[in-house]
Amino acid sequence: MSKVRTVLLLILASVFLFCSLVNARPTLKITALVLDENTVPIEETDVTVWYMLPDKSGIGTDDRADKGKSNKEGLFTSSGESFMPQVTIDVQCEGYYGSGKIVKFESRSKLFNRWEPWNPTVEVMLKKKRSPVPMYIKYIEATTIPILNSIVGYDLEKGDWVSPHGDGAINDLIFLCQNKYENFTNAETSCEISFSNQKDGFQEYQFNNNDLSYYKWPFEAPTEGYNIKNMNKWMSVHLPRESYKSNYQENTNYLFRVRTEVDENGNVVKANYGKLKGDIRVYKKAQVNFFYYYNPDGTRNLEEDPKRNLFFNK
Repeated sequence: MSKVRTVLLLILASVFLFCSLVNARPTLKITALVLDENTVPIEETDVTVWYMLPDKSGIGTDDRADKGKSNKEGLFTSSGESFMPQVTIDVQCEGYYGSGKIVKFESRSKLFNRWEPWNPTVEVMLKKKRSPVPMYIKYIEATTIPILNSIVGYDLEKGDWVSPHGDGAINDLIFLCQNKYENFTNAETSCEISFSNQKDGFQEYQFNNNDLSYYKWPFEAPTEGYNIKNMNKWMSVHLPRESYKSNYQENTNYLFRVRTEVDENGNVVKANYGKLKGDIRVYKKAQVNFFYYYNPDGTRNLEEDPKRNLFFNK
């Protein structure tokens, strides 16, 4: 009887262990390797690995943070349960722009009840802060274009339309807009934006989708490549029996040069630079959105200091 009892106990233990493994959440293990732009490991960075777990309701998800410091080799290893085959790594360090990565795991091992590959090493690159400068930073949200079928200037430093439509004095951006509005499904707006000076202009800039750094812009504006046609057109159209159309581009940003002065040979001797975050958007009722950073110091520096917006802190 003792042998039978032993066998039964072993079977029950095996069943219990199997059920526990089936019901247990899978685990994962991952190592972050923190590097600077020259691929040199950075020690003592703050690393957080975010795991996804079921919330108390069992329907949604919740986050769990595993925090630590990178070692002399720039490494930080984390492990734990994860409801999903994905973690987010966040890295912060004094003197650098924060960055991170979203890491997805390829498969689940039923034998070990874990996400695989097991303990991959994932590089996270931090960009060093160089020389952040105060800028005029402003988000223009659904502002009404003050005049149609005639040009009106916008002064980036004043943050307003040029007089007599506002307090602006310099035509940094020149708008020429048309609008036809009957109702919500019968409307059309178009805006052409040009510039005042030779060699002023926009150039498109696309963010790298794999770059999770807080700072995604170039640190310095290029000297060439600005729109030599001196004209850009944005539109928003919704006509009867037709769907809404717009040439707004979701992932497009712009670098710009304004107030450009050139010598007798056409060489730039003075200019101001900046950037537009996101595309310009126009609306059916002759309104416009844009978000800009304008550097007034005459350099090509595009690295803004977000704590020193010149509209609030001179």
